[in-house]
Amino acid sequence: MLLGLAVWVYGSGSHARFREKVAVHFTQVLPRGSTISGIPPGKQETMWHRWRVKGSIYAGFELEDWHFIAIPAMFLLFGLIGWLWLRWAGAILLFSGAVLIIGFLFPYLRLRRRQAQITAQVPMFIDQLLRSLGTGRSIEGAIRLATDEAKPPLRNILDRVVRATELGADMPETLSDAARLHGLRELSLIALAMRISNSYGSSPKEMLQSVVQMIRQRELAQRELAAMTGETRISAWVLSLTPISLAAYMVVMNPNYLDLMLQSPSGKTLLIAALGFQVTGVLILWRMLRSV
Repeated sequence: MLLGLAVWVYGSGSHARFREKVAVHFTQVLPRGSTISGIPPGKQETMWHRWRVKGSIYAGFELEDWHFIAIPAMFLLFGLIGWLWLRWAGAILLFSGAVLIIGFLFPYLRLRRRQAQITAQVPMFIDQLLRSLGTGRSIEGAIRLATDEAKPPLRNILDRVVRATELGADMPETLSDAARLHGLRELSLIALAMRISNSYGSSPKEMLQSVVQMIRQRELAQRELAAMTGETRISAWVLSLTPISLAAYMVVMNPNYLDLMLQSPSGKTLLIAALGFQVTGVLILWRMLRSV
């Protein structure tokens, strides 16, 4: 009986090690988010997985389970430091500032810079595609070859598309999904060219050449627009930061300045309303600049 039990334990351990190796292999080949939908192989996609992948893209790093505890705890720590410094005024100021700057502003700037880098790499990627298509390769083979020649951060996205395709996913659909997640319309156009080529058997060369032309013309127009609206952007930054800077200066120079306001319920209401109006004004200015 003991010998049989030992054989059973050995077999179970070998099977568990085999499953562990398979799981490690899937993790290496398809890290979280590399299936574009952000779910492990064999599991059904949920809204939580989708939002988790979008949050990872926005943050610029892979969100793990402990991040959902550590990040709110960090913001609460800022609020606690502010409360120890200036009581409720400092807690509100530091907590809201940390959420606005660390939670939204820095990740947004990183995301925009990463998107700009990817957009600048797309014309060279399409040029490599056109050269590969000129040698007689298919569009899928040309994308695989061009992916090997691409550089990060564009290569990081394309590697996940190629890996998902090798596991049986449809390349145009996977590329379109990646473009939608990362907010890259240029990749959507490449996916559209692939879909048209696969459906109707036509060559995607002309469409890809038009995409390259459109990207370069848009980059030129964006540089001209940035030069023309530079004064407006600086004015928006000044209008957004001046009230916050004045409030911080008054609190630092005279910590008891807001004590009378914070001791009365109406004063607290006015302070919260002022912060709300300030945040609303910053969002309105941001949307106005985005619409230019």
